[in-house]
Amino acid sequence: MKIYSSVLIIYNPNAMRGKIDEQLPKIRQRLLLRFPQIDFMPTPEEGAEELAYKYANRYDIVVSCGGDGTLHEIVNGIKKSGAKCLVGVLPYGTCNDVAHTLGIPKDLDKAIDCLLRLNTTKYDLLYDGQDYITYALASGYLVSVSYSTAVKKKKRLGRLAYILVGMRSLFKGKKLPITLIYDGNRVHDRMFYVMVVNSRYVGGFKLNPDEAVDNKKVKLVAIKKGKGLSGFFTFLKLFLFGVKSIKKSKNAIIADIENLEIENHSNEPFTVDGDKARFLKRKFKVSSSVTFIKK
Repeated sequence: MKIYSSVLIIYNPNAMRGKIDEQLPKIRQRLLLRFPQIDFMPTPEEGAEELAYKYANRYDIVVSCGGDGTLHEIVNGIKKSGAKCLVGVLPYGTCNDVAHTLGIPKDLDKAIDCLLRLNTTKYDLLYDGQDYITYALASGYLVSVSYSTAVKKKKRLGRLAYILVGMRSLFKGKKLPITLIYDGNRVHDRMFYVMVVNSRYVGGFKLNPDEAVDNKKVKLVAIKKGKGLSGFFTFLKLFLFGVKSIKKSKNAIIADIENLEIENHSNEPFTVDGDKARFLKRKFKVSSSVTFIKK
């Protein structure tokens, strides 16, 4: 049985609305109950990936203390460095979708309890030949909210900031001409919303309660524009009642996939784990996994 002794905590200084520094002594004290070495590193302005890439090989466990964006960068740094460390999460972002999927609560003491118990799970990643996607790739209706909401506003208002920004775009549904090629299938249509996800939660909404994160597949959800407001109502049903509720919809494509190619004919931006990305054509595949500490 492997003995885990060293922990690196990479933390976003904006976490807990800028008050994370006050909690670092408590985190250290509690983790020292099991791990002899606890080190902290704040994320630089350019992000956490470089830190994880440089230092992950020196630690048994690397913990992301922040939101899904910080976790995305840390996972990329770990995978690109070839490190075999465990990945922990102290969820102090706005939505914390991966942490919720892993069953990790936002309460600090309970989240630390998860790290101390060291229960683990494999977590599949999507790879585009350059970067790893931890849990979600999406484009279409209201997607821009995740990357257009100002950091200062998120820091001050939390999830309410997303709601306020989203209300401005509430009636701005776009037609997205997109071609999707997946596992031998090809679909070209005007899409209202496209999402590829390996998570039970997206944007704080519980969309895939029964989703397995370690089965070498990810979920493709595509909602066609359709006639009139049909695309909007299918989208609304998805976020109110989850993926299962739209499986029989004529507007929806639902599939568990291993490979995907996207041709983005409108050059509309995507969100990748909450951050903005632009591409016209890209291939993705489920290629590898990381080992997360779960509840």
